Amino acid sequence: MKQLPNFDLSIVVPLGDRLESFVDSLPLRTAYYERNGIEVVLLVDEEADCRSLLACIRKYPFISWKVVAGSWQNSAVAYNEGICQSIKNYILLMFPESLFQADVIYELRVTLDEYPLHYAIGFSYGCLMVKKEYLDLVGGYDGQFDVLEGAEENLCRRMELADIHRLYYPDALLQLGESRLSEALEQSVPEDLLYEMLLPIKSKADNRSKTGSGKLLYDWQEHPYANEQCREYLSALKQFDIPSDVVFEKFYPLIALIPTYNESERITDCLRSVEKYCDGIILLDDDSQDDTYEMAWSDKLLLKAKKVRTEFNDKQNRNMLLDIASFFKAGWFIFIDADERFDDRFVDLREVMKISNVDIIGVYIANLWNSTDTYRFMKDPYAKNGLWLRWRMFRDKGRMQIVNQRKLHFPSIPYAEKNCNFFEAKTLLLHLGYLSQNKRKYKYDFYQIEDKDRILCYD
Repeated sequence: MKQLPNFDLSIVVPLGDRLESFVDSLPLRTAYYERNGIEVVLLVDEEADCRSLLACIRKYPFISWKVVAGSWQNSAVAYNEGICQSIKNYILLMFPESLFQADVIYELRVTLDEYPLHYAIGFSYGCLMVKKEYLDLVGGYDGQFDVLEGAEENLCRRMELADIHRLYYPDALLQLGESRLSEALEQSVPEDLLYEMLLPIKSKADNRSKTGSGKLLYDWQEHPYANEQCREYLSALKQFDIPSDVVFEKFYPLIALIPTYNESERITDCLRSVEKYCDGIILLDDDSQDDTYEMAWSDKLLLKAKKVRTEFNDKQNRNMLLDIASFFKAGWFIFIDADERFDDRFVDLREVMKISNVDIIGVYIANLWNSTDTYRFMKDPYAKNGLWLRWRMFRDKGRMQIVNQRKLHFPSIPYAEKNCNFFEAKTLLLHLGYLSQNKRKYKYDFYQIEDKDRILCYD
């Protein structure tokens, strides 16, 4: 399955009377939905029995679901409600019966990255992707069209009037269910609306009903099943400890994610440092052979877990931390290694977090050398004034994974695309991993074995 660091995409699907068939076919769709930055917004009738849908959603904790209930005169109006409830910058409008024959989501999303002021459509109706701001510009769907194909055709033609142009992508294939095909044959646009559908004179829809009245039955940002889902996920690991069920109910402005392995000498000092500046801590131990796991304790500790170690795979460890983090209500996350400490003189994370348009925050790292009062002046391209600049902190955008091909020496953030807003904080981390000659020798020998691709030169 092809990945992007952040799809930044809301998939809007009005279920109508297709709720049960959607649930039945959901296993065929989940791999497409379980990707970075995708939320799925489902619209259901307020009278519908949604128990089977909510039970099914519970089985897929790594899909960012929203379920909105309401009373809508037709699917076009329901689409508008789904667009209103979406929080991502791009929207994919799909029919509930549609099944993927190709990776429509990836193909259309990549295409739109290269072509601003465009919308993208696949081979058939029910496969339209566009920036949310463009839908807002034309007023979304015109609610007078009861036939979905007619409503979509009218939407496309109004976007053309607004200079939002069509990108036709025939390789983006969806398979329509038999119910949609038979329904399309039976339905037709009334003659008095046909002209308005094909030749609208204004880009803005005149018949867009009031939105925002739908009732949220499920919202991924609220994590209603987090306790049970997290415990089920952790049950596959070697060991885990959760101090209280209450940890899943609170909101944490900043959570630290800490991977550990044989850090018994340093873990206590690390936690004492981190707990001063973070609101919560999640720790994953890579099967340490010492008592790192037992020693890891803090009043800010939300959860700690120990996995089985088969090899050193830094990406796997950090992605597991991201999986676990997705069960918590957070504003920001920051990766901290066990051999790092905050320099109390230079910490401005709270101030930076208040900047509304920032997505990713970089911190400076001083490699302490032979003494806690001395650091090594780094001359590599990623250093500034002798200090490493590392992007470590990122805004919560739903469950994310690091998609870099490397197992080690990769950016410790799950997304960093060109549309992100970066900010260099004046926060300094002190890195103790190179403090003594023995520690440097240990790291050298370790990476000579583990870095089989020789990503970095260690001489």
